[in-house]
Amino acid sequence: MSYDHQEIGDFANEKDAQDWAERNNLDVRDLHYRSRGSRGVTLSVRRSALGDSATSDLSYGRRTGFF
Repeated sequence: MSYDHQEIGDFANEKDAQDWAERNNLDVRDLHYRSRGSRGVTLSVRRSALGDSATSDLSYGRRTGFF
């Protein structure tokens, strides 16, 4: 079964992306990672996990790039 995902942003590694998701109360089962080689990973989250209360900025203020 395929799910629709919303791209959130880029992280240095998968652990950083998981930490961000945990801080935002997202279940790890709703996460999708795409490797960017030595540049880290891109995190996407299943849209249904974002819920109706999500603002139009589904990246929760996060922009592409490292913190």
